[in-house]
Amino acid sequence: MSVDALAETLIPRLRATVAPSEAARRVTDDAVALLKAAGLIRLLAPARYGGQEDSPRAQILANAMVAHGSAAASWVQMVCTAHTFILGRFPLACQDEVFGGDPDVLIPGTPASQGTCERADGGLLVNGRWQFCSGVDHGRWILAGARGKTDAAGKKTPSMLVIMPITDLTVEDTWHVLGMRGTGSKDIVADNIFVPVYRSVSVAAAFLGIVPGIESPLYRLPVAATLSAMGLGTIVGMAEAGLAEFLDQTRIRQEIYLPGAKANRAGLQMRVAEADTEIALARTLLLRNCDLLEAAMRDTAPMDTVARAQVRWHSAYGAELCRRAADRLYAAAGAHATFDANPLQTFFRNINTVSHHAVVDFDSVAEMHGKALLGVEQSEPGLV
Repeated sequence: MSVDALAETLIPRLRATVAPSEAARRVTDDAVALLKAAGLIRLLAPARYGGQEDSPRAQILANAMVAHGSAAASWVQMVCTAHTFILGRFPLACQDEVFGGDPDVLIPGTPASQGTCERADGGLLVNGRWQFCSGVDHGRWILAGARGKTDAAGKKTPSMLVIMPITDLTVEDTWHVLGMRGTGSKDIVADNIFVPVYRSVSVAAAFLGIVPGIESPLYRLPVAATLSAMGLGTIVGMAEAGLAEFLDQTRIRQEIYLPGAKANRAGLQMRVAEADTEIALARTLLLRNCDLLEAAMRDTAPMDTVARAQVRWHSAYGAELCRRAADRLYAAAGAHATFDANPLQTFFRNINTVSHHAVVDFDSVAEMHGKALLGVEQSEPGLV
């Protein structure tokens, strides 16, 4: 059975976790248990620890299918397996400690350099606050990006990705939001935390996929482009599920002040046709990204800037297509779609929340892609 087909079998049980996850503002233990039992957390974990070490395609398609059952569970699965993918380029001593014989370990956090780091004897001192740490209630370890500080002598510490035990950190419940409420994407705070050198890796090398000594093609993929493709997987699945829900509700809706069924209205039919095509095109871009990433895995050279920018643009544009489809459908969903209990309200809130994520930011990524096409130097080439 393919991974996405396996994920499809979870949909009915995942749907039962949606309301409890929304109410608790964290994905439920039951949802996490389902993902682990199906092997979906270990898809990108190193094979040496019992992981699948698969290509991103498997994870991306599984994310999309899980989103048909629960957007929150899909997002937490996507984020934590994406961090597993990043951890595969850390020193082996760190991997031994984190995986510890458990390829299903969830690793919340954020690779964005929201905190700081500075050299200390044998490691780094890390400080700061990181927002949007999806799934933080289910993790023993936290992945975080940290900007390097310059010391009094003028020596700069490079920016680093670090792994910290959650027991060293403070979790602050800031997650009161419009959508994706069930992801539990709270803040974490580090106050002068010591991180040994073996639990860190250079941001620049990790993001470009050029960490010395890494032989696995999976862990040589660029971080930002790959993470954007993973995020689009969840977004496409959410959009597909939202469209299906809209069609199910609209087939039986009747006009209130006019005779006849809503489905007989040409304007609504046109909305459905356009939204369906937008979402289908977003899936096409998703699959194109899978092809590009797998091609990069077959190449011994790092993925070049043009290809990375193309993946980022496919992800951003695909997310925008899904957002437009959601807006168009919700505008025709009727007054009953405003109730909290209506899945169409959740769909609308979730899509409009997740499309704000930095990896699919439409304006900045359009600029990246345009620069790549025109041969203009990128302002941050390593983060494309």
